[in-house]
Amino acid sequence: MRGAARLLALSATAALTGCTTMATDPAKTGPVAGQVPVILSITSNTGQVRGTDLIHLDRFDTPGAATAAAGSQSYTLRRVAAGIGRDTAAFVGNLPPGEYELTQFLDLGTHKSLRLGDSQRAALGRFTVAGSTAVDLGRVIITPLNEKVLVGQSTSLPSNRALLPRLPADYARLFAGTAGQAWSVAPEAALPVERYALNRPVGADCVTELADGRVVAASRLGALLVRATDGRWSALRGPSLESLLCVSPVALPDADLLAVGEYGTLLRHAPNGDKLIPVDTGNLPPGDLVRIEGSAGAGWYVAHRDGSALTIFRSDRLEAGDWQVVARESLAFSFWHGGVGFWMWPTKDGFGYSTSAGPLRFLDFATRQWRERALPDNRRLIDIRHSPTGLLSVLTSPGGGMGGIFAKVHTSLDGGEHWTAIESPFKVVISPVTQLANGTMLMYGGAMTQAELQSSTDNGKTWSRLADYQHGQVFHALKSGLLVDADLGQFGIFDLRSSGDGGRHWKIEYTTFDRAFYEQQKARDGNK
Repeated sequence: MRGAARLLALSATAALTGCTTMATDPAKTGPVAGQVPVILSITSNTGQVRGTDLIHLDRFDTPGAATAAAGSQSYTLRRVAAGIGRDTAAFVGNLPPGEYELTQFLDLGTHKSLRLGDSQRAALGRFTVAGSTAVDLGRVIITPLNEKVLVGQSTSLPSNRALLPRLPADYARLFAGTAGQAWSVAPEAALPVERYALNRPVGADCVTELADGRVVAASRLGALLVRATDGRWSALRGPSLESLLCVSPVALPDADLLAVGEYGTLLRHAPNGDKLIPVDTGNLPPGDLVRIEGSAGAGWYVAHRDGSALTIFRSDRLEAGDWQVVARESLAFSFWHGGVGFWMWPTKDGFGYSTSAGPLRFLDFATRQWRERALPDNRRLIDIRHSPTGLLSVLTSPGGGMGGIFAKVHTSLDGGEHWTAIESPFKVVISPVTQLANGTMLMYGGAMTQAELQSSTDNGKTWSRLADYQHGQVFHALKSGLLVDADLGQFGIFDLRSSGDGGRHWKIEYTTFDRAFYEQQKARDGNK
């Protein structure tokens, strides 16, 4: 497809080059004489980056000029409400009148950048800032095309009207009543990047098996991926493009699934329906919803994240809920320990959760009482697995960023009241134990160049090599005995696989690999 680019490693010297001005944030600095507020949002359908933090723009004094005039300023838009959103980001800044072209996207978390070539900039088009009216540029989509990247306008979200209420109130006021679009290329005339991306959502979080044997997983672009019992995958979609982060089965008259995601996304799926329907989130503040548990009788509990603040809210009702705080945790980065993770999982009586610092906390729906269980030797949590047998397994470290040869694995069948140490078959330990429905335990690890799966049929006392595995894959054991694994899409192509023989053999069932484009490239390169 014409207009594809590559993600490049970002060096400190290349991050901001030339005469570049950081656009001021009108919500913080107020109006700037001779400048106009501009808003643009971006959704990334890729695991190659963690979203976008900065956008570089070239300004043209003369509309339609082929190149920016010598001495013309370039501008940088900074992401606002940076604590919200994994793959979707909003950018707001004051810009002077002129014609602008997007030239580069930067992800500071992965130190990667996407620089647009001439053909890609032409396909995306330019936008114009004129007069005193705020400019709403709608949504831009970034999606992989095998190892390349496509960028294009969204036709379904030509304005940010639906996103603004999910941002801090100052931004909604700035752009109230602003009409979308100031692009030289209309969305419907641009490259069909959004349509291409919607056919290839990347990611599978919160993989869950339903009672009828189907499997569901939260994905990007507002999609739930659904696996039929014959191994075919399809997508259920909501009305927007924010990434979904988790999905939970429920038993309600109007819903059998609830999905949560970025920017306060809460969706339901009606039994036998073919789409996802928004649920009014009531008085929940702006933030990402990372998990939901509960029932009509027990009430609803949602894990909400805004930056480093993790809050668990409860409401008696789901629709237009009156959400009240029941727990708070800090996920702030530590210079000694590094990043702080958060895990939440269902139990037979309610749910459990933990941060990297521990302890494990469990809520009983019936009594609304919490109980706490210490991590083994009060170590620091690296990862946790909850198996369909009820087995809980933790991978821990002594702290201070030390894992690997210092990491240990423990298991518990009573919610962390008693722990059993597992002797890992690997010198460098990188995963907890997963127990299959038949009782077999699996663990993966190995050298950086080649991972492998090891299995145990005697509760971890002895291990034997089962099969090669791939670093970057995450597998999920389901109640039926099926294994489903997903990669992170970190190299551009995303695959979902299944195994019906306990992990010995795997079959790719879903992929974003575009064979037609690959064959075109191969034929073109062969003719050179």
